[in-house]
Amino acid sequence: MRRFSTATSTLTLVATLAAAPASAQYAGNAGAAPHLHVSDAYSSCFFDLHPELTKEQFEEFTAELGSILRFRQLGDTATLGMGNVDISMQFTSTRIDDSKGAWNNTMSHPAADHYLGGSISFPRVVARFGVTDRVDVGAWGGLSPGSNYGLVGADTKIALVRQGADRPVSVSIRPSITSLLGPSEVWAGNASIDVSVSRALGALSPYAGVATTASLAVERAEDVDLDPATAAGSLAYAGLSYRWRAFVLSAEVEKGTLVSYAFRIGTRF
Repeated sequence: MRRFSTATSTLTLVATLAAAPASAQYAGNAGAAPHLHVSDAYSSCFFDLHPELTKEQFEEFTAELGSILRFRQLGDTATLGMGNVDISMQFTSTRIDDSKGAWNNTMSHPAADHYLGGSISFPRVVARFGVTDRVDVGAWGGLSPGSNYGLVGADTKIALVRQGADRPVSVSIRPSITSLLGPSEVWAGNASIDVSVSRALGALSPYAGVATTASLAVERAEDVDLDPATAAGSLAYAGLSYRWRAFVLSAEVEKGTLVSYAFRIGTRF
């Protein structure tokens, strides 16, 4: 009962905080001030491909959208342990340049001065379960408020080395996939394989990792005729996780095609 109360209290707090990161995409990028495609179909910026979109812009869009879709680790490398559960809310802010055709020609806006802004950010719910002492499975999903897109994904964390008396660190490998949901004119997905290392120092666990990542985007618009675009690359990230009883807090920065900052708050039981 105590664990359930902790989980409920944590997620209630998270729900209260969720609106703040989501509103970050409403701020205009006054420095670039692109001429926007305007539509009142949604109350926020939404995916809507336009005839001006070029092959090169679509390829750039695919690479950058992959950075936004990627299922981030946002926690220490150690697995949960068999039967244990971790539920959290994740907030990720990925910096973009909304003046580029890669974004301006793939989005529409509710008003001529309603810019996408310098980053894309919205909350995602993450749940993880310890299948064995060495294997976790996870799922995540989220929706952008007032828009036409969201995402859903899954991952598996496999412990290669577990910290112990004769092993100073934990090492894991983590394959993941994520799919864009919602837009009728474009579909995109991302697949990544991470390798990370962490060391528990009491309640704190600093960690770092590298990943290879690949993204695919397929346009389905009537007024655009482009081949599917792919992008592949590598990235690195570092973060810090804090755990106090059932409460877990993590922060992470990632550098790949784009720079992303991520934060999560959750509970473990």
